[in-house]
Amino acid sequence: MEWDVDQRAVRGEEGCKKMKVKIIERSNNEIRFNMSGVNTAVANSLRRIVISMIPVMAIEEVIFYENSSIMHDEILAHRLGLIPLKTDLKTYNFVSECTCKGKGCAKCTAILTLDVEGPGTVYSRDLKSNDPKIVPVYDTIPIVKLIENQRIRLEAKAQLGVGKEHMKWQAGLASYEIVDNSFNFFVESYGQIPVDELIEKAFDVFIEQINEIKDMLKIKN
Repeated sequence: MEWDVDQRAVRGEEGCKKMKVKIIERSNNEIRFNMSGVNTAVANSLRRIVISMIPVMAIEEVIFYENSSIMHDEILAHRLGLIPLKTDLKTYNFVSECTCKGKGCAKCTAILTLDVEGPGTVYSRDLKSNDPKIVPVYDTIPIVKLIENQRIRLEAKAQLGVGKEHMKWQAGLASYEIVDNSFNFFVESYGQIPVDELIEKAFDVFIEQINEIKDMLKIKN
């Protein structure tokens, strides 16, 4: 795959180059690729975008109806928030940008419920979602262990966010090494979105940021 990017915004007016990306290896949620035609500033920007600026779903609010487990509500809510959720970026908007104006609707919020009784261990697979596309990435993440007569009954709201706001919205990891004036990248998705989609979204965010900077410079001039 190959992207054409006007580098003048980050390289100066001395010239432009094509950003070229060549896949080296791909497996499951990991990918290695070589990127050329850019400088270190651009490479590092893309790395940081992958880590902190790709939107994914995570549980943001939990309403407890019953919790007789040994774990306090706040700690249990924190654990639920850290469970990675599969994400559908085509359907959901940021709450701040949604037409519901923050109330929470089907365009920005997915609802997951948990209703379990002991004895036994509660796993991520026990969360039931109102949207089959927004479910835990992994089924066997332990949440809490219940003994006999203990019960948890709750409703959780999952919403889009980015890693720079909280690590629960971190979509993956990225690193690179410099090889012969090019960059060998390694990117791993945590599973919320496919790794190919993660990289494509990173490039989209990067281009959006360049355009925002250009617009700001026009306004100042």
